[in-house]
Amino acid sequence: MIQTLVINFGEYEFTNFDRAVKVLEEDYGYEGLAWDMVVASNDFEILADFLVVDGVDAEVVNE
Repeated sequence: MIQTLVINFGEYEFTNFDRAVKVLEEDYGYEGLAWDMVVASNDFEILADFLVVDGVDAEVVNE
């Protein structure tokens, strides 16, 4: 099963967690302790929940 993280209704789509983290850090400026904990989870569901709480539309699609 492949997981895809979809951000802002298709603005971004990621199947690689590390790539998603890098782009979100560069484009959205995420950093800090809470962000570090999300990154350490290596889990798309936790990342998506973090983004939603921050006001970014995000969902994980399982294919």
